[in-house]
Amino acid sequence: MGTYDIAIIGAGPGGYVAAIRAAQRGAKTALIEREEVGGVCLNWGCIPTKTQIYAAELYRKLRDYGEDYGLSAKAHKVDLKQLVAKKNKVVGINKGGITKLLKARGVDTIKGDAVVEAPGRIRVGGKEVTAQAIIVATGSKPAQLPGLETDGEKVITSTEALELTKLPDHITVIGGGALGAEFACLWQNLGAAVTLVEMLPHVLPHADEEVAKRAASSWKKHGMDVRTGVKVSKVTKSGKKIKLALEGKKAGEISTDLVLVGIGFDHNSEAVTANPSLGVATGKRGEIVVDERMETNVKGIFAIGDVTGKTMLAHGASAEGLVAVENALGGDTKMSYRVLPSCTFTTPEVACVGLTEKQAADQGIETRVGRFNLAASGRAQAMSETDGMVKIIGDARTDELLGVHIMSAEAGELIASAAMAMQLEATVAEIAHTIHTHPTLSEALMEAA
Repeated sequence: MGTYDIAIIGAGPGGYVAAIRAAQRGAKTALIEREEVGGVCLNWGCIPTKTQIYAAELYRKLRDYGEDYGLSAKAHKVDLKQLVAKKNKVVGINKGGITKLLKARGVDTIKGDAVVEAPGRIRVGGKEVTAQAIIVATGSKPAQLPGLETDGEKVITSTEALELTKLPDHITVIGGGALGAEFACLWQNLGAAVTLVEMLPHVLPHADEEVAKRAASSWKKHGMDVRTGVKVSKVTKSGKKIKLALEGKKAGEISTDLVLVGIGFDHNSEAVTANPSLGVATGKRGEIVVDERMETNVKGIFAIGDVTGKTMLAHGASAEGLVAVENALGGDTKMSYRVLPSCTFTTPEVACVGLTEKQAADQGIETRVGRFNLAASGRAQAMSETDGMVKIIGDARTDELLGVHIMSAEAGELIASAAMAMQLEATVAEIAHTIHTHPTLSEALMEAA
């Protein structure tokens, strides 16, 4: 089928970014994809969910306080069929753009399932691709919960959730991480009654605990039934209803119309595990083990993105892809996760970069913490979006900025300036003394500093 300098398996945000960079560097590049260019992020994840979340936010604002601004909300309604059509249009535009970029750079896109047979040799269907270096970017798939297997109709994953054209009266979301929390807020904003179930003590377990607990309080205040420290022990389907028995501090039973299993993702490492003689090391959950150079234990085979279990973030995968390409072409670059921002697009959004307060304490760092409530922000008041806070963590000895945690409207946009400050090794005082535009939400970062 062809001989290449670099062959990349998986065309998600890790794979296609790596392919474009490799081609920019003059490498003859192949990009192998079994489904759709753009991967989960573009087709069934980041982009489609944010399209629907944006619509739900517009609807929520019009419904909840539109009339305060003189905007009539009396005739409001939700047309989910039109929303799905808009989502598909946005996905199509983005997919077309990526395809054009790949073609313009001379990347050969190959359709099919790929198995790495040996270093430098890949089997795609009945044909062979050879390459000096291989980058595995095969991503992940929704995880299944034993005893609550999805059926695509009443018990669904995020993939089916994006295609809903009718909103049930009551939806139960299992999993209070980023995926589950986003859909819970999305559906609540569209008018459904939502119960969110999380096994751990608090939702958003990777976020700063103070901010995560405050987010859950906000969701509860707006009507969501949030149950933490509980797990589903039994599932009974009865007619149109599904009954979930819960164990834990809020034990009981939930009767619901639809269940979303949003407990996370499993790693798609079959491209290397299908051939055990290849010898690529994997972890307990099937993730491909890599070093700081994104290289596996088999020379010439690299892995990036969800399949490594490192970040499970699209922009993290893209950054890893750039590192892998540089090293595959003879460089010596290491991936750093010190400044890797993230955002959960709930209502309000929860974004962070750097260390949490607990992580800093666990590392023995003496810290100073600054907080600013959005209720004191003029812009937040003008927007009627006063529920939230900014929390800044600094080194008490050096004043180095260690972490920023934001719960607010547009937190995903605000966190970028915090990430830049950390990348430039700014002190907290330097942020405090930087003049911020008034009136903006970004002032909250300065005030917390």
